[in-house]
Amino acid sequence: MPEKKTFGEWLRKNAEKYLMEAAADEMRKLYPGMCAEPYREKGFSHFFWRKVFVPLYLKIPWSIRKKIILLTSYPPGKRPSWKKTMHAG
Repeated sequence: MPEKKTFGEWLRKNAEKYLMEAAADEMRKLYPGMCAEPYREKGFSHFFWRKVFVPLYLKIPWSIRKKIILLTSYPPGKRPSWKKTMHAG
């Protein structure tokens, strides 16, 4: 029986896939003669991730993205509580 994924794991898996595709597409635009056209799956889900999620995600400021990543990467109660420390020196 497959292991059930949390929402954060599902989101991260899909986000990584489509953000990597977007980065590869950017490289293909910069170096058109050096990169072959990649295969892209079709369908509404793939359209949503490529045309809606990726552009919106890339417009979010890093400070907010970092909070989203922390909230979705760890199960409740297991999130690290990093604190800023003053270094003596």
